Amino acid sequence: MAYIKIFPIKVTDKKALDYITNPDKTDEKLLVSSFGCSPETADLEFALTRETAKNNGMDKGDNLAFHLIQSFKPGEVDAETAHRLGQQFADEVLKGKYEYVISTHVDKDHIHNHIIFNAASFVTNHKYVSNKRSYHKICRISNRICQENGLATSMPTGEKGKSYKENMEYHRGTSWKAKLRVSIDKAIWSSINYEEFLQQMQLAGYEIRQGKNLSFRAPEQKNFTYMKSLGSYYTEENVRLRLEKNRYKTKSPKNLSREARLYINISTYVTTGNREGFERWAKLNNLKEAAKTFNYLSENNLLNYEDFQQHISDVENSIKAADQRIQEISTELTTQKVIQKHCDSYRLCRKVIEDAKSAPNPTAYRSRHQAEYQLHDSLKKELQDLGITKIPSSEKIQKRIDNLESEQATTIREKQELQKKQKILNVIQQNFSSLLDFSHLSSHEYAHTL
Repeated sequence: MAYIKIFPIKVTDKKALDYITNPDKTDEKLLVSSFGCSPETADLEFALTRETAKNNGMDKGDNLAFHLIQSFKPGEVDAETAHRLGQQFADEVLKGKYEYVISTHVDKDHIHNHIIFNAASFVTNHKYVSNKRSYHKICRISNRICQENGLATSMPTGEKGKSYKENMEYHRGTSWKAKLRVSIDKAIWSSINYEEFLQQMQLAGYEIRQGKNLSFRAPEQKNFTYMKSLGSYYTEENVRLRLEKNRYKTKSPKNLSREARLYINISTYVTTGNREGFERWAKLNNLKEAAKTFNYLSENNLLNYEDFQQHISDVENSIKAADQRIQEISTELTTQKVIQKHCDSYRLCRKVIEDAKSAPNPTAYRSRHQAEYQLHDSLKKELQDLGITKIPSSEKIQKRIDNLESEQATTIREKQELQKKQKILNVIQQNFSSLLDFSHLSSHEYAHTL
């Protein structure tokens, strides 16, 4: 279980940063990490980013930074695990847009993380907005990470829901309402009229009470549950409407979608070479959609089950590859934007150092600009750690970022198109047994059955 608190820093972020990186609390700073900055010069780098934001007209509000605390129950996690989860938490909350320093304190019974992040984004120059909505979003992220790592979840998410008792019962699978919804859905799926639906509910073990409002009671349940209390989808009127739709399913293969019908019809015309049959069918249906599907099946040669299954596999693999590439681009974009920030700051510090050559009193000049000298050395090391030994031009870095963003947008569009195709293929796959059952029919027999 991770308990979350967040509050703004308005006066000085250096004192807060010094506190959270205290060697006595962080195992001699072994449990200190950062993103987009060095822990030793974070306050200076934060200030440069805020100055840039101010120059771009984005510096709204008086917050310098935010202090986020993530506390775990005593004995729940070890220090290394807590630090790793804290980094994951910070990365997901801040999305690579804000510099931050994270430390894990082990000086108390309960291990806890301190995350201090800049109020201004070095990517967008916008200030971070902290309110009830953003807090609930942070809590949702924390709860999910805890759940994924076998820890209890406890933070409020702002989502409306069931009562505490019903919510606990629901997650244990013992909620009477949750079970009743499932039973009603199963009964509706296997019935074509109201009387048959009631019979199915009785066979499922429910006691039925009819009157002004239909209600059910499961074995060992104390009170009846009204249908109307399950939601609008389960009112008696909507149940009858759902049953009415089931009557039409008896006239065609069960659960056969429009896309599957299209596949069955046209694949028959393709396999038999019956172009005239296709043209007659197309006149009675959506000509544009029929032609598109006919061309798709012909061009991809999807005329048997094996080819169709391979096609589905190819689409799935393409989506996975696109996902992987999107993640790779996102990681590289984050790195390039950090490099861009460091290079811009390094140039500013470098200019200050070079101006020392013409200063009347170099010693006094260096004393006045001690922060810039310190930051210069820190940035140089950070860039070296990123593999940068020669400072690239601003234009070269920006071009690299633009190319990555363009590739990312293109890959996302490709993935979306693949997902649309996958959606259609999944519907067809679910009903492929129907396709095989009907594949021996002639186009005349298909027209008759439809």
